[in-house]
Amino acid sequence: MNSFDEIQLEEGQILFEAGAPADKLYFIQSGSINMGDKNTGVVFATLKAGDSFGEQAMLQGGIRGATATAAEATVCLEITAEGLRHILKTASPILTAAFEALMLQQNMQNALRLRK
Repeated sequence: MNSFDEIQLEEGQILFEAGAPADKLYFIQSGSINMGDKNTGVVFATLKAGDSFGEQAMLQGGIRGATATAAEATVCLEITAEGLRHILKTASPILTAAFEALMLQQNMQNALRLRK
């Protein structure tokens, strides 16, 4: 698979749980996703349209560090780690570098959110 699938979530629907294997990356098209702490379940971030999440999928053996739950009716685009790797292999090196920078930025933002 090397394309995005549209995922529609109802309010309160869990997309993935902390501790689950990470094999997909998501981009929010509409709605919002609450990210819950793996130990307490307390929401530490609410992601909105335009945000991406699930970058742990790009790490071999990645594990979900939080639970993702739809805060309202939400539409996400989903791509498997394998599909994204295929796209990046055949893409311009500039796109690959931009994606790697995006993932680094996302990891840094996540680390800062967890400190709050």
